[in-house]
Amino acid sequence: MIKGLAHIGIYVKDMEASLRFYRDQLGFEVTDEARPGAYLVFCNKGTCLMELIERKNYEERTAGPIDHIAVEVTGIEELVADLREKGVFIPDDVSTMENLLGGVKNVFFEGPDHERIEFFEYLNR
Repeated sequence: MIKGLAHIGIYVKDMEASLRFYRDQLGFEVTDEARPGAYLVFCNKGTCLMELIERKNYEERTAGPIDHIAVEVTGIEELVADLREKGVFIPDDVSTMENLLGGVKNVFFEGPDHERIEFFEYLNR
């Protein structure tokens, strides 16, 4: 079941500069960080959760600074199976990251205009 927006992923050139802006100037709270290849920092303010993403190859990306829109779901495996049956191409399997945000499952796929969508299920909510 789709529940709503989970977070917005934003590419950043310099994580420290972005943290000074979002955390120190706008008052976002850093809630988690990880380095599964890229440097990820989750920042929260009210109902807005942002994932700041710093990659070595920032200049090589072809899209704008918004990397993806994450939609919070429940029953992610069943939802993915249902969408695949309906013809939606979801190339990867659902992955689990137990140490991120208290544990999450996620999967990425594209919309009709190549917009990147992430289904995001919290394990402990």
